[in-house]
Amino acid sequence: MKEQQTKTKDKRVNLRVWMSVKIIPSLLIFAYYWMCVRRDFQPIYTTIQYALIGCMVVFLMIIKCKRDVFDEFAKETLYKTDSICLKIAYGIMGFILLPSAFITPNYEMLGYLIAGGIVLLTISRAIIFCVIDRRGM
Repeated sequence: MKEQQTKTKDKRVNLRVWMSVKIIPSLLIFAYYWMCVRRDFQPIYTTIQYALIGCMVVFLMIIKCKRDVFDEFAKETLYKTDSICLKIAYGIMGFILLPSAFITPNYEMLGYLIAGGIVLLTISRAIIFCVIDRRGM
């Protein structure tokens, strides 16, 4: 029994896969928002929304449990990735907010843009991490 715990405890997680798994909660948030703003409400949507929230919680718990597998090089790569993604986030939010200052905003569309921006940011974070990790920068 103790040997099995040691094997699973020492098991390494591929960091590229770990970064890719982090995309799933953002996609679930986008799907949840889509169901919340639909005009033709169906009773099944409530059940699906609860299932999406459950999936998000499970994925976030899995991600939280696997976060201690970093070595120093991976932490440095992640810091570089996060600094690049912060600049991308500024661009995305500027793209969303600047036209909203001059045009009367449609709040449903703004919500879609923000949720889509989150999805775009997590996908770009995974891609940038994989590129930096592959090149060894």
